[in-house]
Amino acid sequence: MAVLEVIKLGHPLLRNKSDTVSKERLHSKEFQCFIDDLIATMRHEEGAGIAAPQVAILDRVFAMEMKENPRYPNKANFPLYVVVNPEIIKRSPEKTESWEGCLSIPGLRGRLERHRSITLKGLDRTGTTFEIELDGFSAIVAQHELDHLNGILFIDRMESMETLAFREEFEKYWTI
Repeated sequence: MAVLEVIKLGHPLLRNKSDTVSKERLHSKEFQCFIDDLIATMRHEEGAGIAAPQVAILDRVFAMEMKENPRYPNKANFPLYVVVNPEIIKRSPEKTESWEGCLSIPGLRGRLERHRSITLKGLDRTGTTFEIELDGFSAIVAQHELDHLNGILFIDRMESMETLAFREEFEKYWTI
């Protein structure tokens, strides 16, 4: 497994829509190795999730996981999910405020609203279709990563830039 370079805000690929992954590509050795590298990169960078466009690959796939992550010390753990060709098939009407960061916008956090819970549908890395109900932080992460597949960054969803903060200031002034 390799740790891949995470591209940063300003790189034009972050603003492109990703392509659907074919069954043939999904089952290729090359793509399976890419998934391993994507997971390794997410863990190395201490991310809660990562989408293929963040490593300059325009495929509709993301990974997410939370295991005692120092970047998110108060967030509930959730298992590793690899989601290929994801779609949200249900959104709760209730929304929740979230403070989000992004590996492609290092050192910054911002406050925005996301749906509190979602039903996520996609393929796992073996090509098996699944649906899962996500709530709270895992739902937020899935929505964030799915946005990446559509060329959308969390700063695009912020109603106001007043809460955009560097991580040190976020920890000093915005965390309780």
